[in-house]
Amino acid sequence: MAGGGEFAHLPEDLRPVALLDAETRIAHIRSERWIQNAAADRLLGYLQEAFDQPSRERMENLLLVGESGMGKTMLIRKFERLNAAMFDAAAGVQRRPVVVMLMPPRPAETEFFNRLLETINAPSAGYWAGGPQLRTSSIRLLREVGARVLVIDEINSVLAGTPREQRLFLQLLRFLSNDLRLALVGVVVPEARHALLSDAQLRSRFSGIELPVWTSGEELRDFVTRLVWSLPLRQPSPIDSAKVRALLTERSGGVTLGICKAIERAAIAAIRTGRERIEYASLTDPEIWRGVAARGRGSRLRPAPEA
Repeated sequence: MAGGGEFAHLPEDLRPVALLDAETRIAHIRSERWIQNAAADRLLGYLQEAFDQPSRERMENLLLVGESGMGKTMLIRKFERLNAAMFDAAAGVQRRPVVVMLMPPRPAETEFFNRLLETINAPSAGYWAGGPQLRTSSIRLLREVGARVLVIDEINSVLAGTPREQRLFLQLLRFLSNDLRLALVGVVVPEARHALLSDAQLRSRFSGIELPVWTSGEELRDFVTRLVWSLPLRQPSPIDSAKVRALLTERSGGVTLGICKAIERAAIAAIRTGRERIEYASLTDPEIWRGVAARGRGSRLRPAPEA
């Protein structure tokens, strides 16, 4: 096992992983994991406030706005885990205080409720035909599982509907919030914000919270540090510099997915070459930016600044 001073640059629980073979460590790097950061912590606080509000006729709802690849889905899954409930053996029900569902491709009521029933693992018999029975059954089951917050991921799919379908779906959201007295959280990309808030009553009930793209400041510094700490490299990585952060934001457009991909690919390359650390030069390799394009431009990369 690792001694007291071995791999001291890594968190204690990750040091044994650094002793493992290359392919096992690469699999660890490729696995999904939560990287705590200040921006996410702020938004988790707002989500928790929505969860903790008392049940009332006019609930305060949230619209979580962020570019694709910013980690919105991971954020709401973290929120769901933080508020998970134990199985209620007496009632024979798995309580779901936070229900996270994926919006169907079109804003149709039948598709919406069918997706909702799938999400809470409800029996399908008799529910799939649509109509009043489907709506009634869905609402009853949401009450049974104790839902306090309904999160609708990729609610921007409402834009795929006709104007009439969009209007009816927005009315449905208003009805759900009123009837169930639960908080709604819609997860959208920026361009869908205005369509969702085109309904005046919804606009007065939703507060927008944003997961902004990264800039090369202290919050990015903290995030990159924590990300690198999660990688089982055997040598410390000297990438705590403004130059590295400027490169990361320029190449990724400040999008979390691009930053994570680049750093993880650089870490994998470091293991395979035996370097065991990430350096500025590692992050200038065009191969690690393959398929990553900054917002507003194609995937063609500009030359990196001279070291």
